[in-house]
Amino acid sequence: MRKKRGQKCSICGRPGFSTQSPYCRECSHFCARMTNERFSPKVQQDLKNDVRKRGGFFCHYTGMKLNVFTKSDPYFLEFDHVVPGNPREIVMTSAWFNELKGDLILKELKGSVVQLFNYWFKGIKIKKRKFRYWFRLNP
Repeated sequence: MRKKRGQKCSICGRPGFSTQSPYCRECSHFCARMTNERFSPKVQQDLKNDVRKRGGFFCHYTGMKLNVFTKSDPYFLEFDHVVPGNPREIVMTSAWFNELKGDLILKELKGSVVQLFNYWFKGIKIKKRKFRYWFRLNP
């Protein structure tokens, strides 16, 4: 199906960049990355719906606007497993936040940040805890 000039992107609604593509430049790059990651069609559709609903590329956790093209930007769009290793629930996040979250679930990350805050500003010692999905050090 050839696209006529002036048609809108089928994901975000902005003007398309080519008569051959149903997407704008950002959405085309986004779809290519999802295909390269080999996400299931359902996950791809969920991510596209998220872009439509939010009106662009925004971090699932922080709501920050994400950069789709520049890999060196800390706000570069990356994909994150909400539960580490679970391929069914994947969201968009910034490279910075994805690095910070690592192998933690959101509840563990929030608890860790609170403990760091309390240590730095109130002098309360950090309590050791076991993280559920910490796979890095397991043989």
